[in-house]
Amino acid sequence: MNIVFATILVVAVMLSVSTASRVLELSDRFLEIKKEGHWLLMFYAPWCAHCKRLEPVWAHVAQSLYHTNIRVGKVDCTKYTTVASTLGISGYPTIMFLKGDEKDFVFRGDRTKDEIIHFALRVHGPPVQQITRHESLDNLKATKRIFFVYVGQFEGPLWEHFYDVAERFQPYSYFYAATHDLTKKHLAIPELPAVFVYKEESHYLYDGDHDPKLLNSSLTEWVNAERFATFVKVTKGNFHQVSTYLSVPYVGVWISVLH
Repeated sequence: MNIVFATILVVAVMLSVSTASRVLELSDRFLEIKKEGHWLLMFYAPWCAHCKRLEPVWAHVAQSLYHTNIRVGKVDCTKYTTVASTLGISGYPTIMFLKGDEKDFVFRGDRTKDEIIHFALRVHGPPVQQITRHESLDNLKATKRIFFVYVGQFEGPLWEHFYDVAERFQPYSYFYAATHDLTKKHLAIPELPAVFVYKEESHYLYDGDHDPKLLNSSLTEWVNAERFATFVKVTKGNFHQVSTYLSVPYVGVWISVLH
């Protein structure tokens, strides 16, 4: 589809764009252009109280992402039932990120501006993003609370399993890859390849099993635990993640804090 025709279709499926908001109001005809570009969408019902509370947050999200190539929109599922049923929307509000012919991602977290924006930026790109400049790692430390980095040649079991884990956890954390030359001023790595996590202003190397038969499960468990801060604030938005992905003893401690 050429750019001119795609632009015409985008205009056609939009119901309105408020002058005070960058949010696109979409109809069932959105399905005709679903594959054209990246979309961050809120599916809502006018009677839904949670949707009403999300409205001002959604407007701020759209404003913040306006200068990216992520289009932010919303769909009234009581009017446009075809798009809702096609995408399997069963509750309100539902936040989804659609990447053309690629996998669709459902947001599961706190419905705050920052959390939603980070989600969109994570899934917008590839599962593992390459660090190519020395200053890039410094910039990441200044802007990202927690992220994972693979260091070494982009081949071999550790790289393959790191990429696999990144694909599965992309909606929840940032994953990068870099050469040793770009990371050596930040931390000492005794052996390559290696993986480290940056969190709470410190670097922590993966020191789990490197046996190819056990590597995937070991790395998955490590990423699962390290993607959370040392002390997790349990909220309605992240409760499912915490209780599903972390071991039972830790969950018991955090659940008790809620009462």
